[in-house]
Amino acid sequence: MKKIGILIVVFCLVLCSGCDKDGMLNFYQKTNETVGDMVLTSNHKLKGKREFGEDHYVGAYKVTYEKFKGEEVLFGGTTIERDNENIHIKLNIEDSSGNVNVIMKLKEKEEILATDDGTYEFDFNIKDGSNYLIVDGDNYSGKIDIKIK
Repeated sequence: MKKIGILIVVFCLVLCSGCDKDGMLNFYQKTNETVGDMVLTSNHKLKGKREFGEDHYVGAYKVTYEKFKGEEVLFGGTTIERDNENIHIKLNIEDSSGNVNVIMKLKEKEEILATDDGTYEFDFNIKDGSNYLIVDGDNYSGKIDIKIK
């Protein structure tokens, strides 16, 4: 496994050997974004309907869960620099039974945004690193509507 990692690094260096500093930084940024997108739950595995906005940090998600147990990573990614660092999240949760946590993960810090029915609004400044919005359910049934701008 270690040999594969070394081969990948060598391959990347060969690709960038003709690149200037900006080209290498751009390549590194794109690689981080691609790796960060792999953490997001794929559309075909989602219980609801997600629409991305200008990037994978913003958009909308609407779902009706029935005894959902698991985790959906809905929005976010891994970035070095994002054009617009600020996001506004609006959550609406209703008809809940079971347990649900809507979580904002900013680098290594996690903040629970909502666990009960209601309408919630939050503003976050998204800096470099891994940042994700997650829904975690345990035998959860209910409706969740998320909009991020």
